[in-house]
Amino acid sequence: MNVLKILFLIAFFSISNSIKAQKVNPIDTLSCPISQNELLLSGKLFASATPILLRVFNEDYEYAVFQLGKRKSDIYLYFKIFTDNVCVKQEQPLELYFKDGERYILKNTFKVNCDGTAALELTRRDIKKLMGHNINTIKFYTLKKDYEFSPSEVDNQNIKFYLHCLKLYKVRRVK
Repeated sequence: MNVLKILFLIAFFSISNSIKAQKVNPIDTLSCPISQNELLLSGKLFASATPILLRVFNEDYEYAVFQLGKRKSDIYLYFKIFTDNVCVKQEQPLELYFKDGERYILKNTFKVNCDGTAALELTRRDIKKLMGHNINTIKFYTLKKDYEFSPSEVDNQNIKFYLHCLKLYKVRRVK
C-alpha cells in the first residue's frame, strides 16, 4: 500500500511539473518588434514598437511617424510630422476615418509645441476601436495647416499587431 502511495505521488508531481513547464508567456510565442532601453520618458521607463512612416496625402516630401509605445501599463500613440514649424495645440484632435465610414477622434494630451509632436494616451475603448477597424484616413489639424494621411493595408495590420504586442509586454528595468 505504501509503495502504491509513493508511486502515485511521484506520478502526480511529474505530471504537475510537466504542466507547469508547458505554460508559455504569450509574448514569447510572438516575434514582437518591441524595444526598450534605459532611457526615461518623463522620468519613467518606456517601451516602443517599430515606427510606421506615413506620407502626407498629395505631398511628395512631407512625412509623419505613427508610433505606439507603453509606459507602466498605459499605451500611447506618438505622432510627429517632419516639417519645420508645425505648431500643435494641446487637445488638438487626430481624426481617424475607418473603412466602414466611421469617424473616431483622439485628442492630443501633449503640451503645446511647434515641433509637430502629438502624444495621445489610448484608453481601452480606443485600443478596441483600433484593433477592430481598418484606418482609411488620418487627419491631423495644426495651427497653420491640416494634414491628411492614408495608411496602407500593411500599416493597418502592423498597428493591430503592435497593439497586441504592447498589451502583452511588461515594461521592466533593463539589466
